[in-house]
Amino acid sequence: MKQDSKRHKTQYYKLSSELRQTLIHLICLKGLKIKQAAQQLNIKYSVAKSIFFYYRNNMIRNKQSFYSAKRCFYRKTTKEIVISRIITQIAGEYVSSKIVHQTTTQVSM
Repeated sequence: MKQDSKRHKTQYYKLSSELRQTLIHLICLKGLKIKQAAQQLNIKYSVAKSIFFYYRNNMIRNKQSFYSAKRCFYRKTTKEIVISRIITQIAGEYVSSKIVHQTTTQVSM
């Protein structure tokens, strides 16, 4: 004899893409932890965690670009001003850039 058991079905809901992007923005660019971002957006921690892990595993790795054709070169320098531009990207998205002026007095090889 089989028993009829009532199963409680969990309702699943889809988050909008805007809410997902906001979550990713809070975690990646603002530096919040997943739990803090989930609390701010009023969503469950497990949902936020799975969204971020999916994004990290699939999207970030696809956006990374390596310029294998460009090599690092070296040269001898003596009292020159070197201007470097440092560009910061997180998950393939532009965050900031900074220009650095340095005077070199060493010989780099």
